Amino acid sequence: MRRSAVLVVTALLFVLPALAQARSLEQKLGDASQLVGIASGSAFDTLAENIADTAARAVPVISSSAGFTYQYNPTTEVFERTSQTLGPLYLERPDTLGRRKFNVSVSFQYVELNSFDGTDLKELENGDPIVIRAFDAAGNRTGFRATRLRYSLGLQNYVTAVGFTYGIIDDLDINLYVPIIVTNMRIGVHAQDVATAGLDGVFTPSVGPERVGRDAGDAVGVGDILLRAKYQLPRLNILRWALGMQLRLPSGSSEDFQGTGDVELSPFLYLSTVLWNRVEPHMNLGVDFNTSDVSRSAARYGFGVDVDVHPRVNLNVAYLGRSQFEASADPADTQFAHLHGGQTVLEPLLGLDFDRKDTSDLSFGLRAVVWRNVMVFVNGIYALNDSGLRNDTIIPAGGIEGTF
Repeated sequence: MRRSAVLVVTALLFVLPALAQARSLEQKLGDASQLVGIASGSAFDTLAENIADTAARAVPVISSSAGFTYQYNPTTEVFERTSQTLGPLYLERPDTLGRRKFNVSVSFQYVELNSFDGTDLKELENGDPIVIRAFDAAGNRTGFRATRLRYSLGLQNYVTAVGFTYGIIDDLDINLYVPIIVTNMRIGVHAQDVATAGLDGVFTPSVGPERVGRDAGDAVGVGDILLRAKYQLPRLNILRWALGMQLRLPSGSSEDFQGTGDVELSPFLYLSTVLWNRVEPHMNLGVDFNTSDVSRSAARYGFGVDVDVHPRVNLNVAYLGRSQFEASADPADTQFAHLHGGQTVLEPLLGLDFDRKDTSDLSFGLRAVVWRNVMVFVNGIYALNDSGLRNDTIIPAGGIEGTF
């Protein structure tokens, strides 16, 4: 027994330092230029940090609205269904779950990010070569090199999320959303010298062989946990409305593209009405306030409609929008020396610009009741514009939920 304990302790002494020294995905991306003999620096680090933050915010969040909602009728002493449709998937509706009712959902999303501002992530490069210092074998500076630099980047997230909603009273819900994220990253770096210069900085053509380096990394962890609340206000004729509040906790690793690293507080207004007992248009308006840096906050808005094509089948479509208040990075932070027209000028590294972004998405899905208060759902999200880090095809999602 004592011998086993000694072996366990010895193993931990070797394993724990190795785990502590494991590089994060952000560090791997920031250091990727070293794979082809180019020293990394602040511009490379800032670029990696902003890609990590953008990737974490690019993962869609399924709404907390349950397919079935109820209200207790004291006269009949039974719960009566209040929702007339099965509801949206990525928009919230004003209807609350009902006093002492409980809803649980499990969802899965595959989020591949493969373009930035319309440029394929496998073809990230500036049109001009970067300028780096050249040294001899003894470490003495000999001049400059102009090097074409191209990154090939692959990012995939497999998101399994569990949501729990509880009706405190008929008009007040609380929700807990916990995502478990598996992130895969693949990096290819291609570099080729195209010109050289002495200490005078005058460049002459000099093409060298292409240098190629590759790295990869995977991460598994809990993403940012969301705490959500919704209070339904008295109806105004045919208008249903509710106030919502969302608290985003920085539980996900920002260095592994799984969290933002910031606490966000998001107030919302939810509006809807029901037409012909089976068509429900929706509108959501809100703001994600970044409590660490208000300038990194963003407005969120969406509108859509869901239709019960059958008492057990619902189709829904929605527009989802997000607008940043300001740029996520100062342009100077990601600029690097490039050779343009024979002159050394500062330009965005890899041609990536982290200015203020407006994203627009189309969400479309289906909900179907499979047994009593249990239903399944499938959904797709298609990017309507190229702004920022995006998926250029469709983000698929699916899941199951039940109300008890």
